[in-house]
Amino acid sequence: MHASSLENMHWCYERFICGDYLSQRDNITVLDIGGANVNGSYADIFSLDKFNYVAADISESEGVDLVLNDPYKLPFADHSVDVIISGQAFEHVEYFWLLFEEMSRVLSHDGWLFLIAPSAGPIHQYPVDCYRFYPDAFYALARYAKLTTIDVHLDERGPWRDLVGVFAHNIREIAPIANQWRPLKTTEINKYSAQRNPSNTQFNDESTEKNKTNGQLGYLDVLAILHDTLDVSNYLEIGVRNGHSLRLAQSKKIAIDPEPNIDTNDFNQLDLYQMPSDYFFSHQTDIDFEKTPIDFAFIDGMHLFEFVLRDFINIESRSSNEATIVIDDIFPNHPVQASRQRASNVWTGDVWKIVVCLKRYRPDLSLTMIDSSPTGLLLITGLNKNDRVLTDHYNPIIREFSTLDLMDYKSLILERDESVSPFEWRRQ
Repeated sequence: MHASSLENMHWCYERFICGDYLSQRDNITVLDIGGANVNGSYADIFSLDKFNYVAADISESEGVDLVLNDPYKLPFADHSVDVIISGQAFEHVEYFWLLFEEMSRVLSHDGWLFLIAPSAGPIHQYPVDCYRFYPDAFYALARYAKLTTIDVHLDERGPWRDLVGVFAHNIREIAPIANQWRPLKTTEINKYSAQRNPSNTQFNDESTEKNKTNGQLGYLDVLAILHDTLDVSNYLEIGVRNGHSLRLAQSKKIAIDPEPNIDTNDFNQLDLYQMPSDYFFSHQTDIDFEKTPIDFAFIDGMHLFEFVLRDFINIESRSSNEATIVIDDIFPNHPVQASRQRASNVWTGDVWKIVVCLKRYRPDLSLTMIDSSPTGLLLITGLNKNDRVLTDHYNPIIREFSTLDLMDYKSLILERDESVSPFEWRRQ
């Protein structure tokens, strides 16, 4: 199971389950076709007590609850399963249309069917590897099985470039994505979200070593210099919080934050999108970035490497090649600050990995690490909106960098050996 597949299934969960009347029930049956745990599974997405998650597969394996004697016969009554999911399985099913028809049979009249399958990628036999899927294939499957197609989209991230399909028996009224996202209550957060949404708990140890800060000039001062010197027409910021950095922008502003703490009346030329950045970039269509590309962006959102990587990929593809992208929090001042689960007030997460990633995979970029306080800034220029290296290698990168050890990059990150003094940078 690769990272983008989990991300896509979680998107289906948040987009179609969390806001649906089905989620109000206490006992929701979820059937995962091909649900064996192979480097991960969807079980953590459906971990709340109200879900009865059943992983079905053709043989006994880790995480399998139900072994199918016949993969084309599901041992469930007609219209008895509330949610049916399948990811990274249909390429291994010789007669996939028969299985899809059977899934349609057992899907409840008001249920959801989420299907993820690759459109590309290398051969991987479990025990066979027969197919790759394009959007028309999913539309054809829906017609064959007499289901309604709710959504089909192609995820460009490689190497699998997954096709994601959402189906139901009946046409469903889905709120526009701009109005659909809502913060979930703590009791609604599944295990998958909990691992990727670290607590905002405040720790009562501000005087200890693990909360120290460094830097020669405040990051807001560096951003102010950039706003004053760059020719900015279209500014984008991820992670608005209290709006301190957003106030520095005098141009048109696109601000993205699921829970901003600002009064929009205090800002001119502001378009605020109150949603996660992944939502904005995947389904927001009211901005034509071809006509008005981004020429300055500040990334200060979720402090986890994969989120920063996705934000950079999405921003670069919507920017002019002359644009500047700035990433905050690249320099933890103590190893605890760099932990993926927050354990200190001063916290950077593993954002530092983006420095190593871009050095390794995008040597064409110009990277300047600024010794700013409290946790450093990365200035990126020399963009190429058509470059696909990071997109095509997204899943291998996530797997590779999941085991990266901060102490192997102690001089680069913790000691800031390659950073530039903001005063010297300003004189350049």
